[in-house]
Amino acid sequence: MFGKIISPSSRRQFLFKVLPAGTLFCLGCKNLSGSPGIFEPETTSPQKHKFKEDAGMTVEQVFRFSFENGIPLLQTLAENVGREKFLEMLRKASAETTVQFVRAAAKDYPKRDLAAVVDLNFKMMSAPPFNKALTYEIVEQTDKAFEMKITECLMAKVLREMKAADIGYVTMCDPDGAFFREFNPKIKAANPKNLMKGDDVCVARYTWEG
Repeated sequence: MFGKIISPSSRRQFLFKVLPAGTLFCLGCKNLSGSPGIFEPETTSPQKHKFKEDAGMTVEQVFRFSFENGIPLLQTLAENVGREKFLEMLRKASAETTVQFVRAAAKDYPKRDLAAVVDLNFKMMSAPPFNKALTYEIVEQTDKAFEMKITECLMAKVLREMKAADIGYVTMCDPDGAFFREFNPKIKAANPKNLMKGDDVCVARYTWEG
């Protein structure tokens, strides 16, 4: 399932896909710390620029820092435009950027079957900081069906606390439809339960109807 490595550019596109506009500038705050070997002269390693230093933030602090700078802007726009109209604008824009992402990422998958889309999804989920933001279990995995139950989602937790779960849903969850239509319309996605909507878990189910 993890046979291929997703490229840095694809990871960046994925981050732009799943986070609202204006919230991404802090995601470079992942731990970039490193030190020379214990017997290695310090002079062999050039001094690290301060931009490359560990910011000392937890994963939750990273997401909170992101959302607390971007979400108030989106909330203000929603008030000015009208919330339903604004959410529909976000929904459409998120679907369009998702299609662009899939077109780029799917080039590495000549066989676009269920196994391929599961592989791609897990690679995206393994990219920092998302690899520490979800708790899930695989309920079913066959050639015809895949189901995963997510019991903890840090994005949903933070956005629900900020009263912005509807923004989170249209930018992070709803684009799944566009994702699968572009990857292969024979793969159908269902999301009967969703943490962004207030449920106690997320249930993501993919089925192959080819």
